[in-house]
Amino acid sequence: MTDWDRIVREHGPMVFGTAWRILGHVADTEDVVQEVFFQAYRLRAVQEVRHWAGYLRQLASCRALDRLRQRKPLLSLNGMHVPQSRNGPEETAIGRELVERLRQAVAGLPPREAEVFCLRYFEDCSYQEIAETLNVNLGAVAAALHKARTKLHALLGAVVQGE
Repeated sequence: MTDWDRIVREHGPMVFGTAWRILGHVADTEDVVQEVFFQAYRLRAVQEVRHWAGYLRQLASCRALDRLRQRKPLLSLNGMHVPQSRNGPEETAIGRELVERLRQAVAGLPPREAEVFCLRYFEDCSYQEIAETLNVNLGAVAAALHKARTKLHALLGAVVQGE
């Protein structure tokens, strides 16, 4: 097995999971995974990558957010994963709609804020992991996350409160 095969096999599930949590759509996720590994393969030819996991996670987040920004708002909620509640189908449909609105709102954030938000809440990364992945300091992570939360609250606050 070549080094490249090992990289793809080792990090492929993480790349897929990162894109899936942002996009929630299998075909778009598969496209993003291909784009990520194609771009990484080309970069590998001209530059040494020291931390493949961080590089691929960041690239997957960026490409998934790019894809999300290109999508038109979806009217269909098929394929969205929202945990089932004890409530009926109406409440489940509302939950799915909220997930899609969150995805669209995140896509509207400035790139750095969207990346930090996705890494923190979709990938469950710590502040330290985000800082290492994006090659920034902890203060920059905290500031970007605060800005993202504030903007998302302004955009989605009324929706979440049912207004």
